[in-house]
Amino acid sequence: MILEGMSFPNELWYAPEHSMWLREDDGGEVTLGLTQYGVALFGDIFAFTPKRLGWHIDVDRSLGVVEFAKAAASAKSPIAGTVVAHNEQLLKRPALINRDCYGEGWMIRLRPDDWDTAKLQLLRGEKALTAFVEQARQDGFDPNDESVQALKLKD
Repeated sequence: MILEGMSFPNELWYAPEHSMWLREDDGGEVTLGLTQYGVALFGDIFAFTPKRLGWHIDVDRSLGVVEFAKAAASAKSPIAGTVVAHNEQLLKRPALINRDCYGEGWMIRLRPDDWDTAKLQLLRGEKALTAFVEQARQDGFDPNDESVQALKLKD
């Protein structure tokens, strides 16, 4: 799925209000990362400081801090769970989030408290794309703004 030059792979789950994607992994774990839309909102990412392994994260609570050009912000988790892994590569190369947010730029892996229930709050496919269109409208997102990072990924 494509929206204003940003891709949203069909096999992932999405939480547009958090600008996050989620992937169900083997063993019941869930990997989370920032979508291309989130990358466009943050811009160039200079650091990511994840929560510690074993830390429990509640819904809408910080899974880590993202530092970008002019500020820092907490990346919020759309699901509750315990941190079982974080992307060690991001500690040295946080720009991986900008370059490959759906691959090498993943952020953390959780053991969800209740994945079956959590999935009911997440979106896939056309429903996710429609929700991102609405989120972009609410955010005043301008795809013609030259500072939008996600659109530069096509080059």
